Amino acid sequence: MLDSFVANQPLWLLCVILLVSLVVFEFLGRVLRQFLRRRAGAGTDAAADGIDYLLSSVFALLGLLIAFTFGMALDRYESRRDLVVQEANAIGTAHIRTAFAAEPMQSQLRDQLEAYAKTRLAYGQAAFHDKPPLAAESERQRAVLASLGIAATQSVASAPMGPAVMASVNEVIDVGSTREAINLAKVPTSVVAMLVGYALISAFVLGYSQAIPSLVQRIGNGLLFLLLTLSLVTIFDLDRPATGTIKVSQQPLVDLIAGFKK
Repeated sequence: MLDSFVANQPLWLLCVILLVSLVVFEFLGRVLRQFLRRRAGAGTDAAADGIDYLLSSVFALLGLLIAFTFGMALDRYESRRDLVVQEANAIGTAHIRTAFAAEPMQSQLRDQLEAYAKTRLAYGQAAFHDKPPLAAESERQRAVLASLGIAATQSVASAPMGPAVMASVNEVIDVGSTREAINLAKVPTSVVAMLVGYALISAFVLGYSQAIPSLVQRIGNGLLFLLLTLSLVTIFDLDRPATGTIKVSQQPLVDLIAGFKK
């Protein structure tokens, strides 16, 4: 449920929810501190012992968790970007090698590669919830490509060129499957839940450490929460290859399809 919510909600809404949640947890921590102070007596504040040390440790660990999760999301983003280039190159190579096959297999395989390239472009540009139908269509087209590749290999006049045609078709099939798998490989939901939960706990501890914060402390807390929110939303954004603001460019496939028309 959390994974679906994060994937489908607009980033601005996630930003607002996170920021408000951090403020609320900071307020709850402050309320608890004030309650314990009243119970302990007006002149004592035993609950304050060790708070500064605890606060430093909590935010140090939070920074490590954010860095770890950001690195994980960035690695997946770079893999998606590299696979778009690899897929465009693989389809382009296979398209060139169709020249080795005899007619009518040459035209049939070439037309199928061009249709497949358009499907892959649509897959890359589609929103997360629109990808499954296009992935199914891609799988169907890959099966057709495999059959045409075998037939085209058998029609090649020069025997040494036959394996080259089939190898290029296999590369198209393999890269397409790999690309779909990496698009589904998101930051694990458990990691996202842990990171968000730890950020809220950190806000609670911060509020607990400041029973009656000054104006300067309130401004500092607000800026800290804003930075935390932007960091978390950036991680969510990197994990959205098509619908986020940090999108994986489909320009290699656009250029490839444009080249087919020349």
